[in-house]
Amino acid sequence: MAGTSTTSGDGARPASKPSAARERILATASRLFYGVGIRAVGVDRVIAESEVARMTFFRHFPSKDDLVVAFLDRRVELARDELAQLRETAGAEWPRAVLAWVADGVATARETEGFRGCEFINTAAEFCDPDHPVRTIAAQHRAWIRDQMREALTELGHPTPASTAEQLLMLRTAAVIAASLEGFEDPDRTFTRTWWSLVA
Repeated sequence: MAGTSTTSGDGARPASKPSAARERILATASRLFYGVGIRAVGVDRVIAESEVARMTFFRHFPSKDDLVVAFLDRRVELARDELAQLRETAGAEWPRAVLAWVADGVATARETEGFRGCEFINTAAEFCDPDHPVRTIAAQHRAWIRDQMREALTELGHPTPASTAEQLLMLRTAAVIAASLEGFEDPDRTFTRTWWSLVA
C-alpha cells in the first residue's frame, strides 16, 4: 500500500498511511463493481470516476485483477473488524451474538439501497478459473464465516456444530440469493425460525 512515513529515532519505521488516491480508486471501484458488475466496469471508467491519472492508477493497481482482489480484501477486512468488535462488546453472550450477526446480515443487506446480493458470490461467479485469487478469497471468506459459527455452536454445547454450521451457511446463502433475485422479504419469518431451530 502506498503512502508516506518517517523513520523514528530507534530506526523503526511506522506503518504507512493509506494513499488518498489509492483509497479513492478503491472506493470508486467498490461502488461500481458491486452496483454494475466486474466485467461490465473497465479500468478507464474507474480512472475517470476516481479522477486520478492513469499512471497513478497503475502504480497502485498493476492490473484490473489486482483491483478486484483489493475490493474483496477490503470487504473481508471490514467483516472481520465488525465481528471482532461485536465479540468484544457481547461478552459472555458472544456465541449467540455471532450467530445473530450472521443471520441478521441477510435482512440488513436486503434493506440497503442498491442491494445486489453478496459481493463474494457475485464476484466469484464472474471468474471461471477455480484457482483464480478472487475465487480463493471468496472461498476463504465463506470458510471463515463457517468457522465462526462452528466455534459459536461448540461454545453453546451444540451436539453437531460442524454440520450445523454448514447447514446455516447454506441457508444464509440461499436467502441472500433469493433476496437478490426475487426480493425475498421473509414476511412470515421462515428464514429466522428455521435458522434458530437449527441452533437450538
